[in-house]
Amino acid sequence: MPGASRIFAGFRALGCYSNHVPLQLQHHHKHQEHYVITCVGKAFHTYNCSKLGIVSVSDSHLDNITCMATDAYLVFTGCRNVIKAFERGRQVKHTYEGHQKDIHLLLPFSNHLISVDVDSVMKIWDILTEELYLEMAFDNRTFEISALMHPSTYLNKILLGSRQGSMQLWNIRTNRLLHTFDGWRTPITAIEQAPAVDVVAVGLESGQIVVHNIMYDETVMKLYQDWGPITAIGFRTDGPPVMATGSTVGHIALWDLEERRLLSQMREAHGTAVTGLKFLPSEPIMITSAADNSIKEWVLDQSDGSGRLLRMRYGHRAPPNRIRFHGNDGQNILSAGQDSTLQSFSVLHDRHNKNLGQGSMNRQLAKKRGVMNDECKLPPITDFASVTTRQSDWDSIVCCHRGYKAVSTWNYQKSSMGQHKLEHDRWKTQGDTSVQAQAVTITSCGNFCVVAQSSGHVDVYNMQSAIYRGSYGNPKAHNVSVRGVAVDGLNQVTVTGGADCFLKFWKFKSKQPLQSLELDSPVAQMVLHRESNMLAVACDDFTIVVVDMETRRVVRRFSGHRNKVTDMTFSPDARWLVTSSMDCTIRTWDLPTGSLLDCFLLDAACTSLSMSPTGDFLATVHVDDLGIYLWSNTTLYSHVSLRPLPFTYQPLTIVMPGTRAVSDDEEEEKTAEPMSANEISVFKSPDQISAELITLSLHPDSRWKSLTNLELIKAGCLHHTHLDIYKQINIFNTFS
Repeated sequence: MPGASRIFAGFRALGCYSNHVPLQLQHHHKHQEHYVITCVGKAFHTYNCSKLGIVSVSDSHLDNITCMATDAYLVFTGCRNVIKAFERGRQVKHTYEGHQKDIHLLLPFSNHLISVDVDSVMKIWDILTEELYLEMAFDNRTFEISALMHPSTYLNKILLGSRQGSMQLWNIRTNRLLHTFDGWRTPITAIEQAPAVDVVAVGLESGQIVVHNIMYDETVMKLYQDWGPITAIGFRTDGPPVMATGSTVGHIALWDLEERRLLSQMREAHGTAVTGLKFLPSEPIMITSAADNSIKEWVLDQSDGSGRLLRMRYGHRAPPNRIRFHGNDGQNILSAGQDSTLQSFSVLHDRHNKNLGQGSMNRQLAKKRGVMNDECKLPPITDFASVTTRQSDWDSIVCCHRGYKAVSTWNYQKSSMGQHKLEHDRWKTQGDTSVQAQAVTITSCGNFCVVAQSSGHVDVYNMQSAIYRGSYGNPKAHNVSVRGVAVDGLNQVTVTGGADCFLKFWKFKSKQPLQSLELDSPVAQMVLHRESNMLAVACDDFTIVVVDMETRRVVRRFSGHRNKVTDMTFSPDARWLVTSSMDCTIRTWDLPTGSLLDCFLLDAACTSLSMSPTGDFLATVHVDDLGIYLWSNTTLYSHVSLRPLPFTYQPLTIVMPGTRAVSDDEEEEKTAEPMSANEISVFKSPDQISAELITLSLHPDSRWKSLTNLELIKAGCLHHTHLDIYKQINIFNTFS
């Protein structure tokens, strides 16, 4: 909502491509292009099939989309009990309301739209007039609708599948039941029209695929899939009689219908259940989607009949837990997810995204067994650091993993995991399994890496060779867990923070202690702004202190969060400190005045945030959310009052940005709304404050200095006027 934040405004979301809602295909007759439509929560994306490039993003719904369907011109979505029809993949053209329960099935049928809710109430709408044409109610105890389709060449007929395993063929024009198929006494999960007339493929929850002739109510063949329920069915229409079926474990099976056997398997096509599977008409191209946040385009040209990955768009399969801007241009965001992957997302275009892969203790073994079956997979990344100084020469990223002693290195240029594992020899002899790497940092020159351990050790390694270069303390820097480490921009001072409430300053090269600073609470994490030498320290009592690295004293102390501080970031000029917490708030603190400038609430707690080096965007990730959300800095393009917020200020909840960038028209609408009570209106002085005072002019000197010669100017103007009149009279006399 406008006014919830004075500094940040929702811009767009990155890294969202698909979810559990099946994809849809749409053919544009004018462009002669096929488009694939995927759901991403409250909106849907439209991609072209030629390059899988995004074409449009729809307007946001009030809640998550539960089902989708398409015809030649419109895209239909079901959200709660409301159906919307979108034109051009973005604008709402029609709205259909009347269901009492959530809608889970949609089917465009000529000039009508068929919708089914969870209570098996089926409604048929006129698409253009939005009027209800027919309503039919089924009893969930005897016939719970789970799938529906229109058999090809069957005029005014629809085929319904149920959780009880039976099917019914209805004439919706006469509202008459034509035939009941006894079924197979197991829930029907999918029904798809075969290329042959009168033949449909029925997918069952037991893993069985039944190819059935509905004209004679006879089963043509039965096939069985060992991977559980059938989630999607598709048919090739370019020649070979091949059927593809999806499973709940992410595998895809290809069946030869002539020989009635399994043709090939595409294992681990997706990380989760394959929910969408479509073939392009008259082409050997198959497009699939799943809840693992990926869209994949396959070409079936292999010798065994299987598919080869042609194109794909993907994000994190599990929520990201750490993000940082990479580089000084503010165009790329490094994101570490709970799926143990490290990815780079571009704020400009999806084609610049990079996947650095999944962390593994044995990369060669992981390549042989596959990513999904890698038994040596590293735990999720908890902290990482990156620099661009020497990234073309050697690894430029180091990562800490949950419950893992060693620190992994990554190469951004090669988009892969590095060759080194940074681990001290002491752990090879002691074998303490409870020790783990807590924090890590890389020097600004890109040559050294400093690793903080939960045992109290702080070690230094060379980034190029992974050679151990010494440790701070004798033998430990702290007697308790070290939770933060930072090195200044000139490689002169290293600072460490531990659970013993102490900040310790060390000489970077000689490893000798310089000074200790005691805090009121144990250190939770630290963030250093190297250009200004300002160190932000989050403590376990939910307070934040700012320490000047030059004087080594606490210069600011901020309190206000009511839960654990999850992350912190400085603005490029170090005037602001932006913090997030598990209390679902994001606060912006002003360092020169030591006051709170901005605070807003979110629906989900922010787990990590990062400010762009250029200051134009704030990136955030949230609990149980796969996306990376960008917030634009409104102070760069509009006047914003930065008056400190009062202590009694109650933050407002702001709506999360969608996957579509906010347009200029929407920005104008937002700015046209009334300002909040905290905004200061622009003061406008009256023309004359008082009769006893002199009002000074704001015009330049050339405008008022000529007033002293006003009489002379008037006389000159009068002389020119007489000359003009005389000339006009002479001209008229000449013509006469």
